[in-house]
Amino acid sequence: MAILKAGINGPFSGKVGNVVGYQLNGQSVIRSLPFVIKRAPSKLTIINRMRMKVVSQFLTYVKKPIAFGYKNIAPKGSRVGAFQSAQSYLFNNAIDYDADNMPYINPEKVLVFRGDMTPPLLIKVERKDNKLHVEWNKDACKGYSAAVVVLAYVIEKYAALNEGAAISNEGKMVWEHQLFNSDEQVHIYVGFYDMLNDEFSDSVYGGCV
Repeated sequence: MAILKAGINGPFSGKVGNVVGYQLNGQSVIRSLPFVIKRAPSKLTIINRMRMKVVSQFLTYVKKPIAFGYKNIAPKGSRVGAFQSAQSYLFNNAIDYDADNMPYINPEKVLVFRGDMTPPLLIKVERKDNKLHVEWNKDACKGYSAAVVVLAYVIEKYAALNEGAAISNEGKMVWEHQLFNSDEQVHIYVGFYDMLNDEFSDSVYGGCV
């Protein structure tokens, strides 16, 4: 319903059919309502929505590690943050499709840390005696020393981040955590972090243990 403010020839306020009248900066303005087409979304639209959904579900339980590992990726002064940068990376690089053409995140294609440093060359990642044992080629780390960062992730349930339990030129580390006491499948990601210069390597997928 609209209200006539100055008789039949004056301005009105409210809605008449698909026209809306209102005041804007002291002037009487009318505009038509947008024409909405109600139709079922296309198959491509549905798949695209599902792609966004699987990305968001995968990242929900690793928000803090992602904020740490992507902090240098988000452009300075941009509205795009670390989490949005990770969403974009997974959306464009980490989605595969099952036999029914349904999208899912392939953990092997995920990067949880990103940077320009040389990443670790893994030799072994093993869960043994309720501990995680990680080995990498320390000879490839000559010339620099960086902290080893490890993410253990039970997908869409919980995650744990280990920062600095070992140094890159040590070549191995042992991590004891309650995650490794369960029967859950844990996905492992390993990277290097130079604390002095605040630089990362890309993460390397260590497998599911």
